[in-house]
Amino acid sequence: MAKLFPVLIDIEGKKCVVFGGGSVAERKVKTLLGHGAKITLISPEITEKLKQFILEGKIEYFQREYKKGDTKDAFLVVPATSDSNINEKIAKEAKFLVNLVEKKKINKLKAIIYTVPAIVEKGDLTIAISTEFPALSKLLKEEIEKFYGKDFALYLKYLNKLRREIQKKIPDDKERQKIFKKIASKKTVSILRQNGFKKAKKEIEKIINEV
Repeated sequence: MAKLFPVLIDIEGKKCVVFGGGSVAERKVKTLLGHGAKITLISPEITEKLKQFILEGKIEYFQREYKKGDTKDAFLVVPATSDSNINEKIAKEAKFLVNLVEKKKINKLKAIIYTVPAIVEKGDLTIAISTEFPALSKLLKEEIEKFYGKDFALYLKYLNKLRREIQKKIPDDKERQKIFKKIASKKTVSILRQNGFKKAKKEIEKIINEV
């Protein structure tokens, strides 16, 4: 398989149609909900968790099998049924993005196919991990989650706040970039990892006060 091009897509408020009601479909729905998608679920049977999402009004649900035309106007399509032939039919019909669970006959499809990597999210930090071995991707995800913990999420949130303040306060772009490099330096990140967010914040405040 060709080397994949990593991409981040804004799906907030966009129509995403998921086919299937098993554990795979449930996992896909959870991920899509976490990114603000407007989800339509189509399947004769669904898991208890998916039923809960429906009762909470989080997703639209049609209790039936796939039929031609179901992907109309969809920004993203996820064929996640237990029938590979149906999944292929859905993928062939889709006009835009398809999150194809199976890699079968991928080159014959006209839609844009993409795969979902293992994802680490810590506040404003998003890291995507992709290997040919899902078990290894999962292991790497667990290691990265330990390496970039809660303090790193707090650090990023604080940096974003400071960035807006610095942009307002300092009009000169070169001067701003110098400050940004200092507050997001190896030294600052090292303090963060070794001593936590509070110590790193003190170091950043010291840099800001010297400006």
